[in-house]
Amino acid sequence: MITYEELASILNKYSLGELSSSSIEQITDGWVNLTCKFHIKTNGKTYILREYLPKEEQAIIFEDIQVELNFISYLFKQYHLPVVPMIDPPGIFLINNGHYCAIFPFIDGIKYINAPNKPVRQLWQTIEISRFLGRMHSIDKHNFGFTFNHRRINIVYTKYQLVNSCYDFEKDYPDLYKRIRQVLDEHTSQIPLIEDELEQIKFEENFEKDLPKGFIHIDIHDENVLFYHNQNKIAAVLDFDDMSFGPFLMDIAMTLCLWCSCGSKFNTDYAKEFLIEYQNARNMLLTNDEWNLLELYCYMTMFDQILFTIESRDSGRIIDEMINELILPIEQISQDKMFLKKIQ
Repeated sequence: MITYEELASILNKYSLGELSSSSIEQITDGWVNLTCKFHIKTNGKTYILREYLPKEEQAIIFEDIQVELNFISYLFKQYHLPVVPMIDPPGIFLINNGHYCAIFPFIDGIKYINAPNKPVRQLWQTIEISRFLGRMHSIDKHNFGFTFNHRRINIVYTKYQLVNSCYDFEKDYPDLYKRIRQVLDEHTSQIPLIEDELEQIKFEENFEKDLPKGFIHIDIHDENVLFYHNQNKIAAVLDFDDMSFGPFLMDIAMTLCLWCSCGSKFNTDYAKEFLIEYQNARNMLLTNDEWNLLELYCYMTMFDQILFTIESRDSGRIIDEMINELILPIEQISQDKMFLKKIQ
């Protein structure tokens, strides 16, 4: 984590003001970044500092951060979407521990954290998210002055790992793993078990060749969205760390599962409204290929989240509760034979 002296020096170098004598406040300890809040004594402004944490399997690449932050700036300046561009200067900078950092304005908003025992989801929240997603997906990828080929989710890899590499988790949480495997085995037969990484990529590219593609957020969950306190509107969508180039269906399916769950129940009425508003905002109806694969991608995007949680379980988080929340919507979708008819 950045020290007080380091941050004070950076603020002084770029004439951003004098750091308040109060300590830097850590507000999140995320999976892939650390977020702190600090105050400027001279003007009373509040900022957020994000420290990018390297993952075990890969280093943080400066160019990837740069593309992410350029994309956020593009969404904000050209399309006036509710996102938070970084302060430039200082832009992206390196601190003494070797981690990259960026500074953002502080947005005062509220998070609605839906949980099985805390059903806070309301339809207006779901609709706001669907409109944001549709507008983001309506942007012509050819308008960008940069390219980005990063792809975080590989559905073939996800299935293979859940079947073949979760022995410790299966031993520690046999009931949870049984629930995972029941949905996986009964509803993802279109995805083969392939071990070779290049063959996984080859299959996926062919499988998705007719799906509309572009830039996707792939992580719009409750913790990454701020709403205004006194308006039923999004104040900011946060954390584009996992931004990828891929099928819009990835974003649609994952966000549908996360934002149409009310407490422990998946609400098909919300899902129907979500897709109506999304298509209106995208200015393009879902294609036949997207409709045909929507249910499968609901399963696979949630399984990706589940696998990520399993692989990160040494972090000390209570993963059984998290995985239960992730599997509930797809269990209910899998049990509803009329799911697609209800939401079309």
